[in-house]
Amino acid sequence: MAQKSNKKNIIKGKKKESKFLDLKNIDKDTEAAIYYGFQPIEIPEIEKEDHTNSKTLKDGEPLLTIGSNDKIENTAEEKSALLRHYFNSNLAIMPQPVMITYNGFINEGKEKNPGKHRKISLEIIGSPKSITEAILIKTALEILQDNGYKNLYIEINSLGDRESCSKFVRELTAYFRKHINIMQAHCRQEFKKDPLFVLNCQNEKCTLLKEDAPKAIGCLSDESRTHFKEVLEYLESLDIPYKINDCLISDRRFASGTVFEIKQKSENPRLADESLATGFRADQACKKLGFKKDVPMIGAKLYFKTESEKRQLPRIKKTSVFFIQLGDEAKHKSLKVIDILRQENIFINHSLGRDKMAGQMATAERLKVPYILIMGKREAMDETIMIRDTATRAQETIKISELADHLNKLVK
Repeated sequence: MAQKSNKKNIIKGKKKESKFLDLKNIDKDTEAAIYYGFQPIEIPEIEKEDHTNSKTLKDGEPLLTIGSNDKIENTAEEKSALLRHYFNSNLAIMPQPVMITYNGFINEGKEKNPGKHRKISLEIIGSPKSITEAILIKTALEILQDNGYKNLYIEINSLGDRESCSKFVRELTAYFRKHINIMQAHCRQEFKKDPLFVLNCQNEKCTLLKEDAPKAIGCLSDESRTHFKEVLEYLESLDIPYKINDCLISDRRFASGTVFEIKQKSENPRLADESLATGFRADQACKKLGFKKDVPMIGAKLYFKTESEKRQLPRIKKTSVFFIQLGDEAKHKSLKVIDILRQENIFINHSLGRDKMAGQMATAERLKVPYILIMGKREAMDETIMIRDTATRAQETIKISELADHLNKLVK
């Protein structure tokens, strides 16, 4: 009887489409990632090909740990596995950028018994825009805040593009070589391998030496300086506290540009601030790892302790709304709009990594959404947003503060 009933249902028509997002490989801890545009995937695996690709670099192991959290290691094999997944899964032919998240770190594989620690990776591939740094940092902060962390701030720096990094390394090498006799013996040996090693040294002599050393941001090219300035402007517009750490550097064999670390300020002045996440650009990694062309990318790893057990993510309703932003003013407000709607459990589609109206509109048309939110320079300045009905072309402008209530009435 059951078989006949199933056949009857199939004959009647197609399976009714679910009103909820089909979410797999994600839990409550990473709910914020969904709202900010990240798609959950299974964690990529490191294969033999990735070990081979990593050997195209000068050394087999990273010279430096990015940030002060020694639980977070970034390897060339990981980047290779991620890029291989990007190309083999045809993510490269999808509208860019592609934003993905997965539980765990690639170099450690899928967590079998996560215990009281969470490991979360966020990756944005296919855009060199400064907005991607803002999305990544904002999402990471929201995940940490959702898990009870407070008094968070960003330490940030930039090595810039290839030209900027080369200039910085040359000037730093010349400076340290002049003062090599001041360094302790261990640092002198490591300096021969990589001049940037000294920037991570906490020895008193090296700490004093670093104060007058050349700074990476002082060696940035015009293009890199503009990019880094835009990143800082995003942080300021989002009221995210930050400080520039001239000694925060990334592994220059496969990393470039912006590098950051998220920390929690310690209540005890005798204790160091806790490092919870690190992130960096790797726009030059692709060709170095043996792939045909470079692809701009930026990623972050979160490692934090949580008292709660792993929680299942509640079902999130699909939306019939797409958000389009135009101009710098609108981009700066866009993440705040998403945050306001997230507090009301309203999910919207968006493509913040894209600039032009045509590209964003094409994505909205592909999704066949009945409503489009549009924010341009005027709307951003007036704290308003335009809502367009795609069927009738009718438009109305409302206050951002009223947006959540208005959307609830439209899409209920």
